[in-house]
Amino acid sequence: MDIILKNITLINGTGHLPQANVVLAIRDGKILYTGPSSGWSDVEEAITLDLRGRFVLPGLIDAHVHLSGSGEADSQFRAEDGAMALKILSNAQKNLAAGITTVRDLGGWNELEFVVRDWIQRGEFAGPRMCLAGRFISITEAGADYYEGMYRVADGVDEIRRAVREQVKHGADLIKIGVTGAVLVESGVPGATHFNEDEIQALVQEAEKFGRRVAAHAHGADGIRKALQAGVNTIEHGTFLFQNPEAIQFMAEHGIFLVPTLKVGWDIIQASDSKIPQWIKDKNNILQDNAESTLRMAYKAGVPIAMGSDVGTPLNYHGENGLEVYWMQHAGMSATDAIVAATGNAARALGWDSWMGTLEAGKVADLIVIDSHPLDDLRIFADKKHLQFVMKDGKVVSCHADHDLLRQVFASKYLSID
Repeated sequence: MDIILKNITLINGTGHLPQANVVLAIRDGKILYTGPSSGWSDVEEAITLDLRGRFVLPGLIDAHVHLSGSGEADSQFRAEDGAMALKILSNAQKNLAAGITTVRDLGGWNELEFVVRDWIQRGEFAGPRMCLAGRFISITEAGADYYEGMYRVADGVDEIRRAVREQVKHGADLIKIGVTGAVLVESGVPGATHFNEDEIQALVQEAEKFGRRVAAHAHGADGIRKALQAGVNTIEHGTFLFQNPEAIQFMAEHGIFLVPTLKVGWDIIQASDSKIPQWIKDKNNILQDNAESTLRMAYKAGVPIAMGSDVGTPLNYHGENGLEVYWMQHAGMSATDAIVAATGNAARALGWDSWMGTLEAGKVADLIVIDSHPLDDLRIFADKKHLQFVMKDGKVVSCHADHDLLRQVFASKYLSID
């Protein structure tokens, strides 16, 4: 049966201005029509919801999450396998309930994220769409001990190729490589380059062989340059990218995405939690201004930006991912473009934009309904008081609406509460 949302204000994720008095029709989980009511003819058997005064947007896409982390102050994600599988599922569901209908996990745990994805895809549990990288491919370094279960150590070209093949075997949608040091490893030096050029090139070539994109964890300018030359698809963090204007221009010209992950830094800066190790605070305080400088320069140069919250890291909680959209605006993006970064652009970064990410005819009906204009205050995306309900594949999967709207949705018999 068709579902008709009428009298909505639509923000479709393409960057177009909000459209008032729009009809959005859904059939078999996909968008059948979106446009003015004058262009739509009612069908006899349809469930119609009058959403006058409400705003409809694509479900948000978080292109950088860690489902195995729950915001632990020391960034330690460890748990026994059974508990970890439940933790991953719980965190996935928190994303969905908050309107994050798709997540890209860039560092799983003992392959348990693949099991959770399979159960969600079979319909055993509610959950977001999951784009998974599997293990974080790294050189021999302390992070592999600190994040035991997340890293796959690979030194040398042959071992790099083997590591890529292992991730593909497990079901990885993309490959992640740690090109530079990390903030959340005590001995890590974020600006230091880890892999050699031939190793990065081998990883990209092996990933391309299997049709997989490559996400490069890269803070330092030298590592970023080498990753770009090798042909990666996204730069994660990109903290010191501002030091290399040529690299910024290269990204703009070749459509290579920056995923800036600003929220994690602000969560640590604003935290009163004394449990956060001082070494994390010290490194973060030095880097945050650099990260914002990078985003401003990249945005002005036309580098495509995708939203990634790095949720799961210290005090960076699942379900609050939407604040990343606000922090991107705070750093210099327009409100409209920040929303595009979390919808249409994020879908492009995943390579899934042909069938999702914007509310256009033929694409899947993943959407959120909110009661206030998001362009007035982007922090609304992390406030469930304003989130009416969430749809995935045209079905309501989470509902926070007022009583009148709840009665309409319950009457539709499509409701399942996460």
